[in-house]
Amino acid sequence: MKRISIFILFAIITMIASVVVISCQKDHATTDNNVEQNRQTFKDLQLEKRILAFRDQIDLIRDNPNLKSGNEPMSLDSAVWYIEAASNLTYGDAAFEREELVFDSSFIEVPVTGGEILMADIQMAYDQVVDSLSAHNTAISASQKQLIVADIALKETDEDHAVLALTSGFGIIETDGVGLGNTYPWYWGWELGRCDGSGLGVGKDAADIIAQLANANISLPGGSAYYTDVSFEWVNYWDVPAENNPYGDYLLFHDFQQWTLNHKCMSPEEIAYYANALQTIGNMYQPINKDIIWYFLWDDTAYGLCEPYDCWDMAHFAKIKYGIWHTSNNPPADL
Repeated sequence: MKRISIFILFAIITMIASVVVISCQKDHATTDNNVEQNRQTFKDLQLEKRILAFRDQIDLIRDNPNLKSGNEPMSLDSAVWYIEAASNLTYGDAAFEREELVFDSSFIEVPVTGGEILMADIQMAYDQVVDSLSAHNTAISASQKQLIVADIALKETDEDHAVLALTSGFGIIETDGVGLGNTYPWYWGWELGRCDGSGLGVGKDAADIIAQLANANISLPGGSAYYTDVSFEWVNYWDVPAENNPYGDYLLFHDFQQWTLNHKCMSPEEIAYYANALQTIGNMYQPINKDIIWYFLWDDTAYGLCEPYDCWDMAHFAKIKYGIWHTSNNPPADL
């Protein structure tokens, strides 16, 4: 019995030692994962410091117009990037839960020399961006609203001037109770509303519902976050042919008619197919290291004369906005 007891005791000690070793290995692995997560946080922190340093310099020049630093040049591309990044860091919230995005635009002209812009002129351009964002915000009647993204791009330039295009996207929460979910059939476009005989939903159409369903599946970052490097992709229906679409030849809706125009009524099943297809398109065109910010979908019609009859080429077109989101320790400021 003693020999058996000693054997059992040895086995127990060995098992305990193994558990300790395995536990230590797991703890070590967990620590390594935390280090990797800390590196990501550190990367965002360093980026935020760069953007804040730019914003501090802008503030300093605004308060002290005669500073020599106001005459320091910056490349036009870098200026556009910093103005966009500072606007989003200061006023944007990529994590804001929204039902819809409301967009507005403005144009800002700046002087340039040899592809460069002076810091004093960058300060003035940044202030104009903030003023425009504030005006866009004021124009939105929704009680719950938040800037999600400011997209600033170089529209045109010559030897002396450049025009910057600002597009703002404000998230709103303002449900009207019509068209949420995917329960009813809808006319394909023209804001004709539902095609179930109810007469409801006029002002919206299937394109709105398809985009709404796709946008509901966009993953949002947690905590305070903002976007940089905002871009977009235009997608025409002929860009995305589909082999297994039971409703047509493309991943986007398309309908060609002659003689008599009959607006297509899209069933919930067809709407669900195109909502999934829109997300597929978003992944197809998604740039490396960027996330989808929002799907836009709208209807358009080309009118023609297909002798001896009238004809209509009706389709949906997509625009998908992308960006890189970063975590921040600072909540957005009010506009």
